[in-house]
Amino acid sequence: MREHLQRSRPALRRRRTVIASADRVLIAGLVNLFDDIGSLVGATTSEQDALTCLASAQADLLICSDVLDSGSGPSLVAAANIRQPGLHCLMLIQRPLLSTIEAAIAAGCNGLCSRDLVGNGHLLRSVQAMESDGMVMDPTISGVLRHSRLSRGSPSPLSDQLSVREEDVLRGLCRGLSNQEIAEQLHLAIDTVKHVVSAVLRKLDARDRTQAVLIAFRNDLVDLPTPLPRWSS
Repeated sequence: MREHLQRSRPALRRRRTVIASADRVLIAGLVNLFDDIGSLVGATTSEQDALTCLASAQADLLICSDVLDSGSGPSLVAAANIRQPGLHCLMLIQRPLLSTIEAAIAAGCNGLCSRDLVGNGHLLRSVQAMESDGMVMDPTISGVLRHSRLSRGSPSPLSDQLSVREEDVLRGLCRGLSNQEIAEQLHLAIDTVKHVVSAVLRKLDARDRTQAVLIAFRNDLVDLPTPLPRWSS
């Protein structure tokens, strides 16, 4: 936890953050966290109040849950992205349902993190990964998508358009790994991983890594090995 805190401190200090959730305990915990390491400009429980706060405070980071007192997390993110292009959005999923996760991805979330893992430092790691990779999906969330794919039957092979290395990097994305974690597991340079991720997005016609994961699972593109195979740079 302390390590995640130290790594995430610069990322949070650069951001003006608004929190939105129906979970008062979550809000209290995040307010306490931001007292020490970040600029928190608003905390609310409804979609409309969050949109008002985002605009008036010129915030650039939204941390919200999928459940709000009025409105919903996905609806809030979709509206906020229209009003403030470039806003970073991290959603804390309280109900890890496939429909909720797909709605959050479609709304344009930059990160998805399980609400239950917030206290274990995953929120801080997610913020850090959003800064370096642009997108993040924690293993719990990607696991829901993977289970949905497996429940539909035997997986299909990867598209012939992807190289073997691109397949392995895509598997890493589908496991919710950051670029750095993929680089470490595949024994590749971080710049190599970034280049391969860009190639995967282009070939899958995905706007970002989160959509690439959704495309992979929806189309039975990946069969997930553990651990990832080793490559040499």
